[in-house]
Amino acid sequence: MASRLSFFRPVVAFAALLAGCGSTTVTAAAAVADDAAIANDSSDVSAQTDAVSAADAASGVAGSCSYTNLFSKGQECKSYTDAAWTAASAAQDCQNAMGGPGTFVAGTGCAFAHLLGTCTVQKPGEPAYLILSEGSDTAQCANGKLGCETFAGGAFAPGNTCAGTVDPGTGGGAGYGSTPFIQPYNVCKDALPGEPAGQGPGGKVCTNVLISGCTEAGRHFEDYGSCADVLTQRPYWAAPPAGKTDPADPRLKDAAFMADLAWSKAQIAASACVCCHTAKLAPKGASNWSIDGDGIWLDGVKDSGIAMMAGLADSTQLGAYPAKDNNGFDRTTLGIPTTDIPRMQQFLLAEWTRRGHTPAEGKQYAPFGGPLVSQSTFQPDPCAAGEGIAADGKVSWLGGDARYVYVLAKNAKNPGVPPNLDLPDGTVWQVNVPSSQPAVASGIAYGQVSGDMQQRVPSSGPALALVKGQTYYLYVLQDIGFPASRCLFTAL
Repeated sequence: MASRLSFFRPVVAFAALLAGCGSTTVTAAAAVADDAAIANDSSDVSAQTDAVSAADAASGVAGSCSYTNLFSKGQECKSYTDAAWTAASAAQDCQNAMGGPGTFVAGTGCAFAHLLGTCTVQKPGEPAYLILSEGSDTAQCANGKLGCETFAGGAFAPGNTCAGTVDPGTGGGAGYGSTPFIQPYNVCKDALPGEPAGQGPGGKVCTNVLISGCTEAGRHFEDYGSCADVLTQRPYWAAPPAGKTDPADPRLKDAAFMADLAWSKAQIAASACVCCHTAKLAPKGASNWSIDGDGIWLDGVKDSGIAMMAGLADSTQLGAYPAKDNNGFDRTTLGIPTTDIPRMQQFLLAEWTRRGHTPAEGKQYAPFGGPLVSQSTFQPDPCAAGEGIAADGKVSWLGGDARYVYVLAKNAKNPGVPPNLDLPDGTVWQVNVPSSQPAVASGIAYGQVSGDMQQRVPSSGPALALVKGQTYYLYVLQDIGFPASRCLFTAL
């Protein structure tokens, strides 16, 4: 039902989704993890694809790809069932697996002794595939269904573990197998020894701890912010670079270019991008590109990532602070934070041109943000039974426990990510549950804040009384980016 679960682009783009600091691919096959799960160029997998290019099996299955799902932490296997797949193209796709390059086997489908379920994914103009989720714990069945339908945009069929256990009207628990999203905050610290006093109160250095946040220029984000908290806000996994720098590259001897390169690294070092894009900070290695690796960091970024960083491809849905509130760093014009938009854009456009592309080509990329883009354009249906607000004020929803509950005006925009898209105009009432506390079950009372809930709208005072007969929009999230119920109801 559209009001409960909508079909988003596959979870391989949630990391550019989830990446305000710019990364990588926005292809249909990798649309939910663009910033963290960036695809490998053919040069990185040529040996593997060459070995299997002649192995298109008589079975009709080009091959299978085994990997650990970034969100559920469970084992999954992708079976390339469509006749359009070849062993070579399937092996290439396997490098974009949800959690890093998977293990590809040509000519063989997937099989698990204990199966949560299968997810059949068929999108217009794209070859179909089948995802199998391994598991013997029936408590994971609802999450398996949620992951398939909400993020992969597929059709879920219970396996031997979940047969008869998945309620079509419910989803999984808040967070879908991941640490809850830690809301952004601003932290002020003393300047490190040897560094100048900060620009904050009492000479402190104040930093926004969010994927689009930055510390002061010339400093390092990790010294003043928290990568551990940032990593709850964007899916992350290690991914190989899109390309590598040729030691004979003439740019390495170009003094002007190298000066701009050093400056760009310093800009990125002050941003939360370093949490995923430096080998020293990323938990399992840099995701696609790294400013502390050998060579020129631009070479690790795919074309789509350069287009986004340069402001050619839209990344609005990833969220951004105003520069005045982010130590002068702007991410509203370009897809990467900077204190000098013209200089950074010129630097990135030069790279785009060097690759043989025109600005018009960069603008052809779909907006970055994976499911965030889909959620921004979602059109709600009337609430089904079990959803809405009853005459006694009881707020009910389907889709599992929740951390964010909104009551919006009928025509309000869909809520997006913080810091600038999560409280759209037309928000009538909104409550959160802190990430440190358990999510709440359906059945809370409208306008009342109990337990660990926190009311954000209105910022003070009681919630506005709902007008009888007027239509409102109920929007409930298990966590940021994970919808539960989204539907229209009439106040009673």
